[in-house]
Amino acid sequence: MDSDLDIARRATIRPVEEVADKLGLARSDLIMQGPSIAKISWDRLKQANDGKQGFLVLVTSVNPTPFGEGKTVTTIGLNQGLNRRGHNATCV
Repeated sequence: MDSDLDIARRATIRPVEEVADKLGLARSDLIMQGPSIAKISWDRLKQANDGKQGFLVLVTSVNPTPFGEGKTVTTIGLNQGLNRRGHNATCV
């Protein structure tokens, strides 16, 4: 089994702009925090839903298992599962 470090070294980071484009965000909607980190402007978030009803799943406090499964793994797994089922889900 590969170590966490081996897995991390093989991973490639997608450009923030590519992720934003998939979410329907323009470059001007982003507040860049470095080459691979960005925040979304609050004004853009407020106008994003256009009155559509959405859902918020807030993962706040979980004791990790001995295998390291905690908030991050739960959140990413939930997002991947919803996307696989055809839902438009995003982890922020």
